[in-house]
Amino acid sequence: MSSVETFDLIVVGGGRASVLAAAAAQAGLKTALIEERTLGGTCPNRGCVPSKLLIGFAEAARHARESGRHFIDTEIQNIDTKRIFDSVDDYIGGVDGRYETRMLDAGVELIRGEASFTGEKTLSVNDRSLTAERIVLATGSHPTDPPFKELPVWTSDSLFPLDGDPPKSILVVGGGFIGCEMASFFAGVGIETHLFARGDRLLGREDSDIESVFQTEFSKSVSTHCHANLTDLVYEEGRFIATFTIHGESVTFEAERILFAIGRKPNTERLNLERTGLETNSRGFITVDDHLQTQVPGIYAAGDVNGRYMLQHAATYEVRYLRSQFLKGNTEPIDECLIAHAVFSHPEVASVGLTEEEVKASGTPYVSVFEDWLASARAMAMRVDYPRIKLLVSVEDYSILGCHLVGPESCTLIHQVLAVMHLKNDVRELADMIYIHPGLNECILAAAVKAVAEVKKATP
Repeated sequence: MSSVETFDLIVVGGGRASVLAAAAAQAGLKTALIEERTLGGTCPNRGCVPSKLLIGFAEAARHARESGRHFIDTEIQNIDTKRIFDSVDDYIGGVDGRYETRMLDAGVELIRGEASFTGEKTLSVNDRSLTAERIVLATGSHPTDPPFKELPVWTSDSLFPLDGDPPKSILVVGGGFIGCEMASFFAGVGIETHLFARGDRLLGREDSDIESVFQTEFSKSVSTHCHANLTDLVYEEGRFIATFTIHGESVTFEAERILFAIGRKPNTERLNLERTGLETNSRGFITVDDHLQTQVPGIYAAGDVNGRYMLQHAATYEVRYLRSQFLKGNTEPIDECLIAHAVFSHPEVASVGLTEEEVKASGTPYVSVFEDWLASARAMAMRVDYPRIKLLVSVEDYSILGCHLVGPESCTLIHQVLAVMHLKNDVRELADMIYIHPGLNECILAAAVKAVAEVKKATP
């Protein structure tokens, strides 16, 4: 191995943190970016972007299929799933090149290969030895190894690119957001789909009232099986034969494909962290402080690998924070108290803050408002009656403790609540705003007005 090369900054992982590498290089810092797979990370290659591109096709098909509720007689002649798959693959195929161009134009030294520590702040890659005053670990995460992985099963990583002919049937194992989103797509474009969840709930981390509405509506288009445990899986002549125990009864299903969406693990196994003195928690994530620094001064961890919030927008926020710390001298701790999330399935879910279960556990006095969206004529025009908004508000100061929505455009709607929580967290601000009438956002107005009234009643 050659002598040790010194950099100002080394970034390990070419996902969101590549933005940090580019900014540092443009600011005059000698910067290396190490990535062993395609640049861009999970989001544009195997996660957020391709999955949402797929969901767009499912939404179009669903609108046509459900047009009868608007007294429109529509018949779908054909859904060309092969063209759908090919269009998404075309996008994926250009990701790495676009990122590489950005890195090289910014002056980043791009190193393709696997990095591992050889000392506290020394990395080995491709027979090169590198060190830096600051090292950022942003290696992301990967799907938990599925059972029967010796068979040609899919995970969210191996699903993309969508090579080969689209299946006519699929079994989805896992009731979290990845499983629900992908099952929603497959069912939406007419592929026979079954989803299996081990517990009695889908989206188990959502507020229970929202989850109940979600599961009822979701199950109308996706055949859903709770309390399901996979006990055997066989692959014969291009078909999977899966045996599940469901409510104590053994049931067999067949399909051309099976997708496991049973959780994710951090990409830390091959970093040789033991040579640095870094600690990981019981799940293998790298522990950091409120400046995203590990136990070793000068080594930081951002994104999925630190396990704080396994969301692309959280990783982006953490990278922005490190950029302000490294390049602008910011010394304030990171504030991630308002990280929202969404589930882009049918129906759509969005959430920020605490669930009612969490508020109860905290002991904070609160009021809960759980309202439909029918105060909005725009919502009424959709001719669906399931959408709901839930506000959890402190009776001590009118602060919004949590907001949860299930229904069309929930991800867009929740940003109005996010803005108020970020700038002046007082539900009265939502109640006092002037809303475009009869916009969809009026569902927030109705819930906020009721919450203000409930707080006044609860206050002596």
